[in-house]
Amino acid sequence: MDGKGWRPEYGISAEGIEILGFVEALPREVRRELVEAIAATCRRQGYLSLHDDVRARLMRERARQSDEMAKVIPLFRRG
Repeated sequence: MDGKGWRPEYGISAEGIEILGFVEALPREVRRELVEAIAATCRRQGYLSLHDDVRARLMRERARQSDEMAKVIPLFRRG
């Protein structure tokens, strides 16, 4: 721990810790509004949060890519 309640292996930057200090000082309703606005912006731009399930995201991305691939008749089977 760094004395602020954060473990270095969590990967939270110094800027992130600084931002959290300000956010925690806000009333609960304002924090909720900020979370929703930030989450919407990040998701629109394709960013993940520390709480997202990366595996689920990768599986959706693979499924989307396979839908975009051409359908072909295989000449040889793998395996």
